[in-house]
Amino acid sequence: MENTQATVSGNTPAVDPQTVPSPTITFYQQIAAQLSASVTQTIEQIPGYHDDLSGMRKRVRRQVTNDFISMTVTAVEASDELTGVKQLDPVQTRDGSQFSDAFQPLADLLISVAHRLELMIKAKDLKAGRGALAIYSIAKRLARNPNNTHLAVHVANLKAELKRKRPSRKQKANSPASPPATSPATPAVAEDATGGEPAE
Repeated sequence: MENTQATVSGNTPAVDPQTVPSPTITFYQQIAAQLSASVTQTIEQIPGYHDDLSGMRKRVRRQVTNDFISMTVTAVEASDELTGVKQLDPVQTRDGSQFSDAFQPLADLLISVAHRLELMIKAKDLKAGRGALAIYSIAKRLARNPNNTHLAVHVANLKAELKRKRPSRKQKANSPASPPATSPATPAVAEDATGGEPAE
């Protein structure tokens, strides 16, 4: 009888591509991928999203209100003298205000969604972790029974993993403390030339 099995070099049978199992994609991964693709596609439409903002401080206090900015734009547009000093471009300033009005609610929503997802992740991890520790405790007791020697390997692996993931408190206490970061003082952004108080 003719051997129809394909072989490669030596006696190793060739791997049939149809027999290679495909990775399992969970329902949650599908939702996450769909949301990620949608957000990424939309982000690419936002003008200036990829501009370099590395020089921008993360904690910048707002200097004035939106109404103050709008009133200033109106004053510049109504005065040739204010227009001539070229300290404020009405078109760019109005564009910036429109950008803020449109995207601030979206930013608040995305921050809220991110916080909610992080909380859900922590809750599920905590529940799974408690269940795993309970099983580990039970497995240690069962492994002492001569009839359950097959559990000894699992207990040993779990014990090693538990030690690797949870460093002792003594190691944490002996770790050198990071020196406080020192950086030159950064001047406040756009101080009010008239000496007025920034808007809260």
